[in-house]
Amino acid sequence: MAVTETTAIRAAIRPRRGVGWWLSRIAMSVALPIVLLLAWQIAGSIMPNPFIPTPQKIGEYAGRLFFTGGAYLSPDKAWLGQALPTIGRALLGFVLGAAWGVFLGTCMGLSRVFRYSTSWVFEFLRAIPATAVLPIFILFLGGSDAMRVAFIAYSLSLYVLINTANGVGAVDPSLLMMGRSFRLSRAAVVFRIVLPAALPQIYAGLRIGTIGATILAIVSEFFVADNGIGFQIRATATSFNLPAMWSWLLVLSVFGLLLNLAVEGVERRVLGWHRRSH
Repeated sequence: MAVTETTAIRAAIRPRRGVGWWLSRIAMSVALPIVLLLAWQIAGSIMPNPFIPTPQKIGEYAGRLFFTGGAYLSPDKAWLGQALPTIGRALLGFVLGAAWGVFLGTCMGLSRVFRYSTSWVFEFLRAIPATAVLPIFILFLGGSDAMRVAFIAYSLSLYVLINTANGVGAVDPSLLMMGRSFRLSRAAVVFRIVLPAALPQIYAGLRIGTIGATILAIVSEFFVADNGIGFQIRATATSFNLPAMWSWLLVLSVFGLLLNLAVEGVERRVLGWHRRSH
């Protein structure tokens, strides 16, 4: 009965989301980008700059490049041959790095000895910029996709590791005592009590990792690569094909936007209880 009353109260105080509400949300979301694009277009028309084409020129070139082939790329090569390898490397590196980071971070959070003996090592490694260790990966693994995936996984795993260790270490000890009192196995305590309780902080590290995976994939493609969005950005920039460079930046921004929307959607699903508690 109490649950039914609570549900009814929440439904009563929850604002109705009709067509007008959604239209207002869409208008607020697109208003600033439209204003910025118009200002960019006007400024570029008044004061032309060969290095910064207007949005109209970028849109026209992007349409020719990605839908009619442009001067040197057919549509299948533009999308499947260039964008998908970048997306695949970023996602695979993210999955491997996130899994490794969560595993080590959980070990650090649960074992005080392990944390004290290894935390300074991971903090030392995290202080080194990811771009600084890229030559080491190239030296040992060459210019293969394995090198790029390993580079992405290593770099972002450090951020996931630290967040996971902090989240697991901050779990209320009374929850652990409760698990022991119910004679739960150590694995059950970890997967049923520790990780769910630490999930908000773990997910914060994963969100940083999704952004980092894209950046690291692009950076790794700047060197010894023959495909990918990063390779195209570097190639078009060095050849001063600036409309093409801006077009590839547009593709990269769209991919980042879609990835961020997907991450937010998963967060609402998985951590809806955490949002409602604040």
